[in-house]
Amino acid sequence: MRFSQRVYAERKKNGLSADQLAKACEVSRSYITLIENGRRLPGSRLLPKLAAAFSLSTAVLVDWYLEDMRAKIQHELGIES
Repeated sequence: MRFSQRVYAERKKNGLSADQLAKACEVSRSYITLIENGRRLPGSRLLPKLAAAFSLSTAVLVDWYLEDMRAKIQHELGIES
């Protein structure tokens, strides 16, 4: 599952709107939408804020992030996982 899909699913699981998540993370709703649509990956400053909003450890979100990056690199290199 992609990082974007995980963020979306976690937001829904926690009963948060995109606006509520954006406020909790101190970013715009449109930025949250870009993340959930897979058009952006959050920077290192946003990962802890997302984790806190979801009551998860930052390490969990970093794992999601790294899994997504690994899949993208493997795809670009034509490596099957």
